[in-house]
Amino acid sequence: MQRGISERRGLYELVLRVAREVLGERIVGVVVFGSTVYMGRGRDVDILVVVEGRVGLREKLELEHEIVRRLRRAAPWQEFDVHVFDLEGFRENLVPGGFLSGLALGYEVLVDRGGVVEGMILEFLERLARERYVLHNKYGSWDLSHYARVTLSLRKARAGSRPR
Repeated sequence: MQRGISERRGLYELVLRVAREVLGERIVGVVVFGSTVYMGRGRDVDILVVVEGRVGLREKLELEHEIVRRLRRAAPWQEFDVHVFDLEGFRENLVPGGFLSGLALGYEVLVDRGGVVEGMILEFLERLARERYVLHNKYGSWDLSHYARVTLSLRKARAGSRPR
């Protein structure tokens, strides 16, 4: 168990270091989500990077490619799925049924300047929790409303246990 936590912490440090190398001060938030978080392992590591300023499609693809290239160089045994968004693009993708619905299953915020990114995620999870959304994929069916409620309660419990 301790080894798994230590490995995950090392992975998160690598992700954050590479994101900062590529994007520097433009980073608003970096989030890891998907099976790496909710199962402790996965086929790939899903990474969400939210940046300041407008990001066009070409720049988005170039940034994603560069981050993946550097991560693979540092950890060739691991696959990475990187998504770079500006704040507007991030907000547009926080929709039920979209790929970011996986945030309901669990996520780890590595950096969040001003709490903006997690605030947007929590608002999205509140919306998911209010209605019934079921995600069907090759791994099975997931009641995202249930998982959104669980994730929200875990986040609130964690926030309540932090020293002030």
